[in-house]
Amino acid sequence: MTSSPPPGRTTSRTEKPLEALRTERLVLVALTPELALAALEDRAKLGRMIGAQVPESWPGTDFARMLPRLAEGVEQTSSGAEPTRLAVHAADEMLIGESGFHGPPNGRGTIEVGYSIIPAYRGRGFATEATRALIGAALARPEIRRITAECLDDNLASLRVLEKLGMRHIGSAGGTLRFELRDKKQ
Repeated sequence: MTSSPPPGRTTSRTEKPLEALRTERLVLVALTPELALAALEDRAKLGRMIGAQVPESWPGTDFARMLPRLAEGVEQTSSGAEPTRLAVHAADEMLIGESGFHGPPNGRGTIEVGYSIIPAYRGRGFATEATRALIGAALARPEIRRITAECLDDNLASLRVLEKLGMRHIGSAGGTLRFELRDKKQ
């Protein structure tokens, strides 16, 4: 995993380049408030900003509800939260989803991860690849010791992602299952 600008993204000397992580098949662009605002107001502008096509199927319902808060800067990196990352399929230059944490770590060093991939790209390991990169970056920070996730018990695809990430089932409430991954340094 390396840091680099997103595909097709050029910047002027006065413009700050977008922060991105690169995996084998993806470019994970840090979702700034400016990008979130563009996602809400002008999809074509968002596409130009990240150097990728933005399909009609993005964002999904859950993430669409989060975009206004992200556009307002409520979830800023300065709060200690890792930035949500937009997942761009490098070969297709297509925005295919997102992966991120639900806020900053709590007092015990725990953060919750979430992810989503658009239907046309599901079943190919992209959620696992994107989320593994984010988890690796998060666990490299000394204050983060535990990653959690929730998943509906009937969401077999998401359950497979959590299993591939090495997360362990720790409980359930109703139809929701809880998982965790602890830092190996503990």
